Parts: sequence; C-alpha cells; structure tokens
Amino acid sequence: MMDNLREGAWLREETVRLLLRHLPTAGDYPSPVAGMTLYRRDASEHVANCVYRPQVILIAQGWKSAIVAGQKVTYGTGQFLLTGVDMPAQARAVEVTPGKPFLSIMVSLDKGILDQLLMETENSQNVAVPSALGVADADTRLWRVFHHLAELFDAPEDVPVMAPLYLKEMHYRLFTGPLGGQLRQLYLPGTPSRHIAEAISWLRENYATPLHIKELARRANLSESVLFRQFKKVTSLTPLQFQKQIRLQEAHRLMVAEHMDANTASLTVGYESPHQFNREYKRLFGQPPLRDVSQWRGKVSTQA
Repeated sequence: MMDNLREGAWLREETVRLLLRHLPTAGDYPSPVAGMTLYRRDASEHVANCVYRPQVILIAQGWKSAIVAGQKVTYGTGQFLLTGVDMPAQARAVEVTPGKPFLSIMVSLDKGILDQLLMETENSQNVAVPSALGVADADTRLWRVFHHLAELFDAPEDVPVMAPLYLKEMHYRLFTGPLGGQLRQLYLPGTPSRHIAEAISWLRENYATPLHIKELARRANLSESVLFRQFKKVTSLTPLQFQKQIRLQEAHRLMVAEHMDANTASLTVGYESPHQFNREYKRLFGQPPLRDVSQWRGKVSTQA
C-alpha cells in the first residue's frame, strides 16, 4: 500500500498531467464545478490587480508572489493560500519557464458548507483574533480531494452528484488542517471575528458609499474601538485603508476591462476629487492611472 508521502507526490504529478491536458495554453479556465477555476501561465506575468474573495488557491506547479491587503506572500508547488474574507490583492506568477508552466486551482469557499461544518464538528482550535490570510503545505488528504475535483473535467456527468461531496470534504480538510483554527473563528457565529467578516462583506459590496465608522460598528454589532482594532488584526488594514484599496482595484478594472476614462472611474467608485484619486492610485500602483492602464493594456496585447 502506498505511504502518505509517496501518495502525495503521485497525486501532485497526476494532477499536473491532468491540468496540462485540459489547459493547452496560458489562460483562466472555468471548470464544470461551480466556483472552481484553473489557471495556467507560460511566462512570469505582469502584476494582476484584483480582489480575492473567500477562497483557497492550490499551486500544482510553479510559484506565485502576491501582496494581499498589504501583506507580501510567496507560495509555490504543494502549498495553498487561504483567504477567509474579501482581500484586495496584487499577484503574479514568478520563475515560470516555457517547459514548466505555472498551474493552480482556485476554489471559492462556500459559507453554507462552512456553517454546516461548524454545527457538525467540534471547535477545538481556538484562535482569539485570526488573520484572514494564510499559507500552508497541502497534505495528502487535501491533494486527494483537489485531484478528485480536477478529475471531474473528464466526467462532467458526475458533477451533480460528486462535486458537492468533494467540495464538502475540501472544506472539512481546510477546517481540520493547519489554518483551520483561523478559518473557524472567522465563521463561528457570535465571535468578534465573525462580526468583522460581516463588516468586510458589507464594505466590499458598498465600497462607493462614504465610510462612517460609527455606522459600520453598528452593523458589526461592535464598539468603534473594538471594530477598528480587530479589523486591522484580521486584514492588516484599517477600514478606511481597506475601502480605498477596494475602490482603487475596482477603478483599475473599470478602466482596463470596460475602457472607462479615469475621471468617470473615480466618480463611479466613490471619489469626489479626481486629484485625490490620482494621488492615491499612484501610491498603490506606482504610477498615475493613464500611464498604468496604458502599460497594462500593452502587456495584455503582447501576451494575447
């Protein structure tokens, strides 16, 4: 019988082979499983600006460098990144060679499954104020469930029955893994961390609305001081910094994907002053909006 170490290596190799077969060229590939996306990169890429939703990203091959809510993380083959709440991010694949593309699998976390598991399992891992971000090595059991999910590309007829089982197991493995304590605390009803997660969700959906800490604290059912302190512990950002980054990431998307001009984009995401928008955009992305977006589009055109 294959031991855990050998089985883990075999599962990773088989997953890489499966991904290479279904991902013939660089790109983002939706899967037959709702909430799962596969990624292939054939060269070290430009920085992608985005907002990570609650999700897990497993690296099957290669390395990725990211700045998530101001925290720099680098993770590679056999590791996974877990984000328990919405987090503004800048990320790119690094050290990619033509014969060894970057390959990863992203699966969104399902709040319904997490809530169900919280009722079905014992909360033995207590983390007082967890971070919403973590990186850890994937063990054999987690590799096994990701491999099963990837295999559904070859058996779409099995998706309605098998995908819910595999997804529940994936969430369970995350709960019982090295980052399980912080994930539990973010979703455990009644905890300050759960209140912060709900405040983050509201901010993510209402980023263009003027931010009033008193109102946000009321929504989170926390005092203003506790909200401010724990928000920063969970995300490494203050509520205002979080809102600014979400606004700027969305403005970037509007200008690149929807070809919106900078002034319109700034107003759309909630800025009243174009000058303030330009200043804060440059601070986050390194250069003014027009130059940054122009260069980003040029890189996309070159890689297309």
